Amino acid sequence: MSNYAIITDSACDMPKAAAEKMHITAVPLKVMTGGHTFDTTLSSLDIGSESFYDLLRRGVAVKTASPSIDDYIRYFKTHLEQGRDVLYIGFSSALSGTYNVSRIAAEELREQYPERKIYCVDSLCGSMGLSLLLYHCAALRKNGAPIEEVRDLAESLKGRVRHWFTPSDLNFLKRGGRISAAAAAVGSVMNIKPVLTTDESGKLKLVYKARGRRLAIAKLVQQMAENYSPEENDTVFIAHADCGEDADLLARSITKTCGISNIMITEIGPALGAHCGPDTLALFYLGKEK
Repeated sequence: MSNYAIITDSACDMPKAAAEKMHITAVPLKVMTGGHTFDTTLSSLDIGSESFYDLLRRGVAVKTASPSIDDYIRYFKTHLEQGRDVLYIGFSSALSGTYNVSRIAAEELREQYPERKIYCVDSLCGSMGLSLLLYHCAALRKNGAPIEEVRDLAESLKGRVRHWFTPSDLNFLKRGGRISAAAAAVGSVMNIKPVLTTDESGKLKLVYKARGRRLAIAKLVQQMAENYSPEENDTVFIAHADCGEDADLLARSITKTCGISNIMITEIGPALGAHCGPDTLALFYLGKEK
């Protein structure tokens, strides 16, 4: 076991088994609906994913919240009290307040544990894009790298993690303030399927307006084929919001076009699913050096 922990949050959407294999802990974000608050733990949702997306399809109001300072303190202290340092790699500050909350908790704990190292990295990533960054960091730690080296890898790689996705309805992103009303209007045009990515600051931007779902998926494959780094993409990640057949189609197309067969597919959890909406499909990989 390493002398430091890698901690993230449940917005990474990493399957629980994969997180356990890589010895990564996730602090749960919150989802509120029907007067109840639920923790969005990895691969173990207090409300099943199918029922959650059914709620969204029926128009039930759902809100999300960052973990509290006390949540972060509790998760960090578990390792600090065992004499281990902490490297937190969290959800993009452009999309959530989780990173800023983690920094406040870290400052408090540095006073209590002056002999320990506590680093917080703003990944500028979300969903399986964050998992992809964690995947590379965990591999470096496994090879015996010290905490500063893994932290520096996260900082250097995060700008190269590509997030491409196509939602079914942009109004979910508009309600959460993730995109403008003008951009969301695209989703109301008959048979127009938007394709979005993130910019250098981690914010969302609309790039393509594809006519139909299959053309939107083809756009995802096309832009990856043109921009990925072949020598660094032994594994590609796909996430979906209750549209597994589309995820399988995207995976087959990636394998056929790019020759990559090691593809991890998982479902988008409620913390992000509440904002992107049902039937969102996303692709994550490492892009070329700029």
